[in-house]
Amino acid sequence: MADRRVVRTEAAVIGSFERLLDEKGYSRITVQEILDASDVGRATFYAHFKGKEGVMEAFVESVIEHVSAPTDAEPDHDFTGRGGLTAQVEHALRHVAEHGYAVRALLLGGGSSEFIGALRDAAFGRLRQIARDDYEARFLTGALVETIVCWVEADFSEDPGVLARSYATLTNAVRASGPMREP
Repeated sequence: MADRRVVRTEAAVIGSFERLLDEKGYSRITVQEILDASDVGRATFYAHFKGKEGVMEAFVESVIEHVSAPTDAEPDHDFTGRGGLTAQVEHALRHVAEHGYAVRALLLGGGSSEFIGALRDAAFGRLRQIARDDYEARFLTGALVETIVCWVEADFSEDPGVLARSYATLTNAVRASGPMREP
């Protein structure tokens, strides 16, 4: 079990970072502003994060980690006991929407390449566990990242359940075709 002080510190920093994203956008946030907003000292901050990029990576990782292993029902959805790719993708999309302003700020506010990289790394780590090989894991990851980017750019206009089923249908068709072979 994690030290409660560590959990509180990291939650305060990530929460402050998320609020600042909404106010300023990613590129205009400074570490000092994160420190001030979270009431965390510089040494403590750097003991937990590698700059604001590290906070953004932790923000993305916290969503992916939660999606991978939900422990309790949440007010608007319950994914406990639901396994499989479709359920995990829908759960991820619901949390992306829940943090929509922050995700939108990361994609549109000057942090898109860093955000997409962090999302790709976090998703790949989880998808590699269900894929046959690294190529398949990268394919699944790329499709998921593009699904999220397109959905955010469309202002979350599609229902997350429908989008998750579409992602699963398309990726399962590719996965069912087996390893790629020369014709």
